[in-house]
Amino acid sequence: MTDRGPEPARRDERSGTWRRGVDLPRLLRGVAGVDETLLRRVWHERARHTSLGGVILGTALLAAFSMWVAVNQVLGRVSAWHLFPALLWFLFIINFDRQLVTSMAGGVRRVGPLLARLALAVMFGVVIAEPLVMRIFETAIEQHIREERSGQLDTLRTSLLSCNGEKTATAEDTSASQDCRQYLLSFETTPAAIRRELAGTRTEAAALQKTVDKDTTALNGLREKAARECTGGGGTGFTGRSGNGPRCRQRTAEAEAFARSHPIEENGRKHSELRGRIVVLEQQLSTAVANFEQDRDRKIAERVEEERSHQGPIGFLERLAALHELTGSNPALFASTWAIRLFFIAVDCLPMMAKFFGGTSGYDRLYRVRSESTERIFVDETSTDERRIADRYSADRDDIDNQARMRRAEHELRLQEHQVSLRARRDVAVNDLAAKLLRDPGPESRSGTAPSRSPAGANGTGGLNGRSVL
Repeated sequence: MTDRGPEPARRDERSGTWRRGVDLPRLLRGVAGVDETLLRRVWHERARHTSLGGVILGTALLAAFSMWVAVNQVLGRVSAWHLFPALLWFLFIINFDRQLVTSMAGGVRRVGPLLARLALAVMFGVVIAEPLVMRIFETAIEQHIREERSGQLDTLRTSLLSCNGEKTATAEDTSASQDCRQYLLSFETTPAAIRRELAGTRTEAAALQKTVDKDTTALNGLREKAARECTGGGGTGFTGRSGNGPRCRQRTAEAEAFARSHPIEENGRKHSELRGRIVVLEQQLSTAVANFEQDRDRKIAERVEEERSHQGPIGFLERLAALHELTGSNPALFASTWAIRLFFIAVDCLPMMAKFFGGTSGYDRLYRVRSESTERIFVDETSTDERRIADRYSADRDDIDNQARMRRAEHELRLQEHQVSLRARRDVAVNDLAAKLLRDPGPESRSGTAPSRSPAGANGTGGLNGRSVL
């Protein structure tokens, strides 16, 4: 019975032969980190591991789509360049899930490592789920953000209008409240000066009118009394006699003196001039107010437009805050968002949970057996290599010791030879000296006395002091 299961193949229509093609199940099993050479022993489990690879690929594709959506939301536009970070995130997630699954292959299902892997999967699931949740509720989120932005612009416009009246718009006015500090606008000209001049002119005209009315009333009273006195009118203080008498002349003189001391006509002309000035100032004020309001509306529109330009595209954080506000005010939406969020988190945890709850397969048992066998073989190989290297080093040390002993023996031999050579040279020198002394007689021989010879010299050995040459 063979241990290899059927291999996927396809038929070549031209040649009629079967040849291998693109094996998608094999690729999916490769995504799950399955060793095909080991899986051939339990070929009936191929479908199981193929499905596991499909789950890992699905979660990676979901994560890539989530990253693409998140990048689009952050930058506020859709671009093909955003596929590059999505591809990187796809590769990272697919390798992360593959590492979680392969780390559980052949191992004992312990609760501690499972919870650690589950915590990591949940963390990544939250990161992946949030952009997808915002994508699902994108219409409501964008509508809420637009309404909020429009409300902010309306509030700004209202604040600018209320804080830039004629009193707060003038540079001389410093009574603006703390709430209006950031809403004040600057104007080159305002109607405040004309309004102040108009108010002063009206006050002056009113005061002058009172003076003129008072003086006119008094003068008319004096003249009426003088006329009554001159016409002989009766009453208290009047003489009752007509004609230009003393009392008539007196009262007439009093009326004329009062008219001379009180410039009623001049004050009347001044009042008329003031009334004309008031009319002119009222016209100027009306024009200035219209110009001021037009200038203020233009500046307010510019300020509002500037604020609108600062808002820019709707970003990721703004969407996140809008989603939080919507879910906080709507319990049904809150429940829906969390249901969708938990669904995506569960999908991201599927590879690890499928591997854990699938139990120990035949592939896992073979994987564990081969892993333990590989470890034992490695330990034996390492121990053998260690002993081999140790023996080689020991032999090298012995060789080094032998070489050292041989060098020391050679040095001792050369020293002995040198010593022998020195003794031989010394004996030769002694023999040469003795022979020379025998050939050259001393003073005693020249005086007729024969020198005495030693026994060694007598027997012809050529020695001196009883020592042989050899």
